[in-house]
Amino acid sequence: MSSAAKVAIIGGGPTGLAIGRELNAAGIDFVLYEAEADFGGVWNSEGDSGRTYPSLHLISPKSNTQFPDFPMPAEYPDYPNHRLMLAYLRSYAARFGLYERAQFGTRVERLEPHAQGWQVHVAQGGREFHELVVICNGLQRTAYFPSIPCTGFAGEILHAADYKSPDQLRGKRVLVIGGGNSGCDIATDAVHHAERVYHSTRRGYYYQPKFIHGMPTALWMREIAERFSSKEGFWQHVLETFKVASFDGADYGLPKPDYPISAAHPIMNSHVLFHIGHGDIVPKGDVVALVEGHAQFADRSREQVDMVIYATGYSRNLSFIDPQLLQWRDGIPDLFLHCAPRNHDNLLCMGFVNAAGGLGDAAKIQGNFVLNYARAFLAKTRGLEEFNEAKCSQQVDLGQEHFIKSRRHLWEADLWKYLAQIRTYSNMLKNV
Repeated sequence: MSSAAKVAIIGGGPTGLAIGRELNAAGIDFVLYEAEADFGGVWNSEGDSGRTYPSLHLISPKSNTQFPDFPMPAEYPDYPNHRLMLAYLRSYAARFGLYERAQFGTRVERLEPHAQGWQVHVAQGGREFHELVVICNGLQRTAYFPSIPCTGFAGEILHAADYKSPDQLRGKRVLVIGGGNSGCDIATDAVHHAERVYHSTRRGYYYQPKFIHGMPTALWMREIAERFSSKEGFWQHVLETFKVASFDGADYGLPKPDYPISAAHPIMNSHVLFHIGHGDIVPKGDVVALVEGHAQFADRSREQVDMVIYATGYSRNLSFIDPQLLQWRDGIPDLFLHCAPRNHDNLLCMGFVNAAGGLGDAAKIQGNFVLNYARAFLAKTRGLEEFNEAKCSQQVDLGQEHFIKSRRHLWEADLWKYLAQIRTYSNMLKNV
């Protein structure tokens, strides 16, 4: 394998693997740069990129998460744990010849435009030229900390990225900040190890059980969807069912959401409301300050805490590109379809979009899109010209306007709209 391949993939997590699988099958010359010693991305517990802890399981069922052309083993449970997920990804990489295409322990430090392509500089001091670069370094790269005043607070402050074991919580008064899936997971972990657990959320949320009627909730939703003639009727039935199953946060004294259930990324957790109802988790509102040994909240209450865990999300990491080389909108790169810079035809950012529904189909379709893009780009086809014209003149509907306005949802898309648009433009790229 030549390291000066025509195409470079940066990142060996699920999206990078899915793209590599399609390029490899089509005989397109590429190299995959992976900073860690093996594949896995966030599922690689041994790497700096790992975001795992012992209790971590998938939040989407295996049927939604597996690659369509590589099913998970039959003996896997509905929601595999992170160790099973990692083993699955690596078996996928082995099956489709991706280990032979990878350069492990190779961290990309800088991308520089050069001769209608990019010079890829790596931490070890080398550099290689590639005509097309596909960035797949993941959603959860750089820990995000909101601006909360901290004066004389002597306790320990962590981000969810630093949470590796419940032993870190043992015997402590823990405050978890953030109402997403990681925040709920860590708060429920803390119940069994910490002296006291507080969970700060800034709004009302919809909490979804992982099972309804004896099946994974996502599969149950898919099964019943055909009974309803409107989305409104479908979601009303879902909410009524969740309430009967005791998954209405308002019944536990939590704020009622002021937005539709479909307007936010789902929180899949069967335990957080249970523990709130038992007094094991004390729900709190916004944190306004950390002062000495206390957290102060928007309702003017204060609690003694000696560990704070920010489960407040991540920023995509494009620090290896000069920001002036990209166009920006709302504080994030302006990417057509959340993947294609409008001012570069030799750069793609894949796997940056958030969409509820699981990895599998989305990864496969993104892989096919990159394959068609690479073919069009390398051959300089009419399809590439049409795509470049479209990305500079069109604003496609990915459902963004339906979601609540928050930092968390800047990259959010309606899965079905996103997949439909990706297919449309993937077909456009086939034009010769």
